[in-house]
Amino acid sequence: MRKSIVIFLAVGMAATAGLLSADQITVSAPANGTYKAAANLDIVWTYQFMEWLPSTAAQRRMVISLHEYNKQIQGPVKGGPFTDVAVVDVNAGRFTWKVDNINTNWDGFIFVLYMKENPAIMAQSQPFQVERNKIPMIPIKAAANLAIPVTSPVAGKNCKIGSTLTIRWDTSRIVSYGYVWIQVCWPNHAGAGGAYPTSNTGSYDWKIAETAENTFCIKVSTQDDKWVGYSGNFNVKK
Repeated sequence: MRKSIVIFLAVGMAATAGLLSADQITVSAPANGTYKAAANLDIVWTYQFMEWLPSTAAQRRMVISLHEYNKQIQGPVKGGPFTDVAVVDVNAGRFTWKVDNINTNWDGFIFVLYMKENPAIMAQSQPFQVERNKIPMIPIKAAANLAIPVTSPVAGKNCKIGSTLTIRWDTSRIVSYGYVWIQVCWPNHAGAGGAYPTSNTGSYDWKIAETAENTFCIKVSTQDDKWVGYSGNFNVKK
């Protein structure tokens, strides 16, 4: 949309001073209502010229402009933005407008029609609303963690409480990381204890200090949690 001062001055002066003569335009559509974006809306008008008789094509040019509507003044928002929808031959009597997907903080919209070479001859439509097309919200999927192959312990391995278990992982995909976090987890991957960092060498010796028999797995991850891997579920026994 863009701003205009000239048109509002012409319209405002004509209406305020009562200068509208027998030359006039009357808009019969659109009527009050709500129109969906992208639908076709017919703008319909009639006219009579008593004193000013347009004869040439240039004199018959009429501008159709779309304005925001102010209910308080029952007319276009003064000094507000507007869009020229079309320049038509006044003799046509009708113009079909494809409703824009637009929004306003005012009370709706209104068409103002005026003769291009004689702006004092003008009219306005009834105010109307535009039902905008709703833009569907596309859910943002969380980025999937990239996998670190954890090769030890293997699924089903039995480990004795008090013994040392060597945890091994493939470092080829995470060579840029200086260290990783290791965490003992339950079989459903929920944490069974705190995570602690160790150098990204590909192996770590963990002394099993559990006091009860359980089934666990080992999680190996980078600090940014971009890369994550889990071992197979293993058993800790007395």
